[in-house]
Amino acid sequence: MEPVAIISDIHGNLPALQAVIADIDRQGIQERVCLGDIVGYGAQPSECIELLLAKNFHVIIQGNHDAYVAADEDPSNVSDETAEVIRWTRSVLTPEQRAWLGALPLTWQDKDYEVVHASLHRPEEWGYVLEPSAAALHFAHQLKPLCFIGHSHQPKMFVEGEDRALDTTSLESVRKGSKQVINVGSVGQPRDKDERACYVVYRRAEQDVWWRRIPYDIASAQKAIIGAGLPGKYAGRLFFGQ
Repeated sequence: MEPVAIISDIHGNLPALQAVIADIDRQGIQERVCLGDIVGYGAQPSECIELLLAKNFHVIIQGNHDAYVAADEDPSNVSDETAEVIRWTRSVLTPEQRAWLGALPLTWQDKDYEVVHASLHRPEEWGYVLEPSAAALHFAHQLKPLCFIGHSHQPKMFVEGEDRALDTTSLESVRKGSKQVINVGSVGQPRDKDERACYVVYRRAEQDVWWRRIPYDIASAQKAIIGAGLPGKYAGRLFFGQ
């Protein structure tokens, strides 16, 4: 009945990742899962990959930015600024790191939960689960009681059969007998107007999900982005959590 630390959407933000991993270490949590988007937007993608590998994350799945960076062609559905970051990230990663990103799985299952970056409904299309209709499509493919997702950078929980999203920033009990899809928020680029890094601890013994908010050195992450010559808006938004 050991707890699980589940993180997502690091986006090359090394100070945020370091702060979150330090929090996980302090709690002695050994089971660690990453839901992807290790790279993109931030200026230290290689360092984030190496830290994840060094800290024994036993499951790491692929996010859309990981897939974009692993590919040779730019995606057609992103802004010019995002495409600029994708090309820059390709240039600073080793061929081995890009190949590793490209080989990450899209989904993974444990005995009592499963994970995907975006949605279990066509995971390779990177759809957002922000509304009950999208949650219903997701639930049609969910086999375990719980599924943890990222992608939107917004902590949320949907319960099957309930026509609303639960926006949460603290602790929620697992609803027995109902499927739940839980967005763990973002480590490296929160978008819920809380600038602190966000991740989830799934406490099996207590049967609850605990969103953790961790302060980190935002100025250092911003300085790295500006120093790398990346678009300034990706530095500025970190201060506002959006």
